[in-house]
Amino acid sequence: MPTYFANYLLAGSLGLVSIAIPMLMARREVSQAYLMLALFLIFTALANALPMLIQAFPSLELYSLAIVIPSYVFQPICLWFYVKALCSPTLWHIKQNRKLHYVLPILSLLYAVALLCTPSQYLVELMQGTEQPLSQTTELLAMFTFAFMLIWLMQSSIYIYLIIKRLLAYRSELRHLFASNDKREMSWLFFIISAISVAWLLAFCVLLLSFSGEANDALTNTLLLAYFALLWLMSFWGLRQKPGFSERYLQQEDLDAIATLTTMEDTPAKYNRSGLDEARSEKIADKIEQVMKAKSLYLNPDLSLKLLAAEVAEKPNYVSQVLNQKLNSSFFDYVNGYRIEYSKQLISENKLPIIEVAFASGFNAKSSFYKAFKVKTGQTPKQFAAKAPAICRD
Repeated sequence: MPTYFANYLLAGSLGLVSIAIPMLMARREVSQAYLMLALFLIFTALANALPMLIQAFPSLELYSLAIVIPSYVFQPICLWFYVKALCSPTLWHIKQNRKLHYVLPILSLLYAVALLCTPSQYLVELMQGTEQPLSQTTELLAMFTFAFMLIWLMQSSIYIYLIIKRLLAYRSELRHLFASNDKREMSWLFFIISAISVAWLLAFCVLLLSFSGEANDALTNTLLLAYFALLWLMSFWGLRQKPGFSERYLQQEDLDAIATLTTMEDTPAKYNRSGLDEARSEKIADKIEQVMKAKSLYLNPDLSLKLLAAEVAEKPNYVSQVLNQKLNSSFFDYVNGYRIEYSKQLISENKLPIIEVAFASGFNAKSSFYKAFKVKTGQTPKQFAAKAPAICRD
């Protein structure tokens, strides 16, 4: 990749974040998720644009490590806080997090200050190398720099694991609490996290090669291109994405319901201390079935576990437990099962276009209706209509 093209990428990255960051900061009062994303973009762009800054200010090269190390160390924690804020069932604040998260960023800042205070001859020796044996000070700096690189790689891996685990738990929580989750499942984040993992691995290789004096221009330019794409995608989707529980943040009773959920497999042990015996479980299951059929609650596109619990006059965590244990279903699958059966009746009657069938059945988006119908019946609504007595109009 020619140098001028790399410079265009760097300039494009800076231009992109200069537009996205003010827009994100303007929304920080709504949710601190936007603040965390803005910080992630700032640190990513800073590390990414460093080569262009060095071209403009050559003397900056000696102090590049003081910029690069904190920039990379802050990226994983900002991304983790961003995902936590997006997935939080209550309004998230940065103060809620453990102080342990700040240890490595603080150490990286202290090391950056130490580098800035180091006499230039040692930095020249560290960054540009020399035929003479390294001085004791330079060897110490080299050891600390390499240690930070390894620690950052481990830190990134841990945060990637935590992020994926939280996203999976969040999607499970949505399915247990709400019947309609359009634009809230954040599927795009799984792709972004995978891409960031690759970019960070590339960044580690580039840093390692640069540190050893064997910089690879092709690898560096590939990293610049990958980061430009990531910055664009994060800016685009980040500005569109609201926190998952936005406008429906939970109360304590809803949090109690979440406490009974599992992210992977349902196990009887998790309900051992719930206080719900077999007889009462059967009674609640009957009440749920009766009220769903009698009042057609599934036709309400905003139906939630909390609303269903209010209808049967039971605690949300008890209703969640009964749905899982007695009815063998999450709240999401249970309600959408009713919706699909109702939509099949409407399609067979051939009185409404399919898009109107979707909304009449309680779905609030055509895409979610098609997806749920396909999962439940093994065919699309159009395919089902073709096999029905009359063909449904599109």
